Amino acid sequence: MKKNKKLTIIGKLSEKLKCSLEELNKLSEQQTNYINYRTSQSTFLEACAGGGKTEVIGLKTAYEIKRWVNPNGGLAIITFTNSAANELDNRVKKYAGISASLFPHFIGTFDSWLHSYLLQPFSHYLTRYAGKDGDKSIRIILEDKHAGFLTNYTVNLTRGGQSRPIRATQYYCSPNWDNFDSFDEDISRLLTSQPLTRGEIASLIANKKKFITAGFATYSDAEMVCHQLLSAYPDLREKISARFPIIFIDECQDLSHSQIEILNILKSRGVHLHFIGDLHQAIYDFRKVDPSETRKYVDEHQFVNLKLTNNYRSCQQIVDISNTVIGQRIRVNANLTAISQTPCIIWQYDDTSFSQLPTRFDNLVAAHDLSIDKCAILARGKSTISPLKSQSGKKDYSKVELFVAAIESWYKPSRNATDLMNALEYLGRFFCMLGYDGNGSFREQYRPDSFNNIQWRQLLKKILCQCVDLYPFEENGNDINWNSWIPKLKTFLPTVWHELRGRTKEFAQIARKIRVPNGEGNNSVKSALQNAVIENRFRTTTIHSVKGETLDAVLLVSHKNRLSKGGHFSHWLRDGNHEEEHIRFAYVACSRPKHLLVIATPVLSQDELNRLINLGFIYQP
Repeated sequence: MKKNKKLTIIGKLSEKLKCSLEELNKLSEQQTNYINYRTSQSTFLEACAGGGKTEVIGLKTAYEIKRWVNPNGGLAIITFTNSAANELDNRVKKYAGISASLFPHFIGTFDSWLHSYLLQPFSHYLTRYAGKDGDKSIRIILEDKHAGFLTNYTVNLTRGGQSRPIRATQYYCSPNWDNFDSFDEDISRLLTSQPLTRGEIASLIANKKKFITAGFATYSDAEMVCHQLLSAYPDLREKISARFPIIFIDECQDLSHSQIEILNILKSRGVHLHFIGDLHQAIYDFRKVDPSETRKYVDEHQFVNLKLTNNYRSCQQIVDISNTVIGQRIRVNANLTAISQTPCIIWQYDDTSFSQLPTRFDNLVAAHDLSIDKCAILARGKSTISPLKSQSGKKDYSKVELFVAAIESWYKPSRNATDLMNALEYLGRFFCMLGYDGNGSFREQYRPDSFNNIQWRQLLKKILCQCVDLYPFEENGNDINWNSWIPKLKTFLPTVWHELRGRTKEFAQIARKIRVPNGEGNNSVKSALQNAVIENRFRTTTIHSVKGETLDAVLLVSHKNRLSKGGHFSHWLRDGNHEEEHIRFAYVACSRPKHLLVIATPVLSQDELNRLINLGFIYQP
């Protein structure tokens, strides 16, 4: 792009946007070209990690909104999480001075867009759901829900002489009712390992239709119904196409097959699609998302391919290693100066040194004067990082010790985000064990079915805030012992027990379990916490949870077992095959940090170590 052309474009942009010429002049030629590119032709903006994608989409959509003239139709700006939608809307407000959610435009998640404009207003015409008290809204039921009423929507499949009940929430169907699958691996094998009989197909269809006709649907069902609506009702197809003649899809690598099919129906009616994303960051295989389908669709429908190949997040060494992992041949230039002579490091660990990784990382981060809040310890799966989150010398708390650990984590002066999450998990487990016979979702602070996730967390927080008389574990300036503290706990618990909705045990039934730990009566309550935790001050989580984030430093921990599912470092480095999801996970993790990338592996052979060194890592014994 010639300099004069860029100046002409940013001059035009500055007339519409609340953005100075000086700010606009900082945009790269690629960014400027995309913002100015016509919306009357479908495009795919391939944005490298750290490429300033969110800023560019914000400027692009703000510019289109400011010059929009159609009063009856508008832009749909779609992403896949509420946080991403909010961030984009904030950019639009910044540059356009108005929200992208104002009529006639829409900004939000794919699900909320479908539900607002198709599923809820029109699905009853197709499903014949009669509704309740005039309300014909579909109720979304999560795929992993285990509520008792779902036994009414169950079909049995027989394999190997054994009958397996499958709930309507546990499988999904194609819009033509000719294909069945599941996000659950075991059920997926049942449905796909051998051809279904006509009777089985009929049962699966009847069960799903019964479920939907009763006013229920999973998110997958909702997409199927929306596809069927657009296919069955030409007038509706035309109205939606006219309502949203231009659709932007942020993070397009997360599009599922059914979502692409829905978009394709609208494209066939003249809608222009604008995909933005990085196909190498597709890490939702568990949701049957295959980035090759997006690539195939873009190629077959001759989208104009635009690129962002400047990285504004990481130093060049980190950028180079990230791109080597995925076999990226296009040069990506970093715009951040390295603060360390060794930004990419290898550590090896054994069973003895594994627990010291957080301390070692802490020292490295401190040496580079980085903020702990902007650093993270990552792994492919929870089993790898769980021992690092709360490295306990006392691995299994008793019931009352769980309560002690909860309020200690909640009230201690130096608490961090991990402490708050631990407090909720400890208290949730305490009430789950005593009030619900252990029946609760361990992934959601041991939430029982009688609460949704938000309600359960709010209740746990409320109870923790009421524990002020139980903490600190002192009496008259001295450490309180178990004999003196347990009566206080037994007095407190009945005051909150009634809030445990759907409980299976009343307090009177479990009161005897609130007792002094064996042999600990004269010992201080604080002794239960001594040596319980080796301090780990870092956010310690899975790669999934940091997708889209920018961090100062990352410690990426390899599982010690090669047989782990995608968690061992050898799974991340596959010569000649860069399409596996394991490799995309590694790419997402490696491309998060600005300044420091550390990979911790089990003890390596010399060949393995040399391979990592050849990628650009520096080995630190």
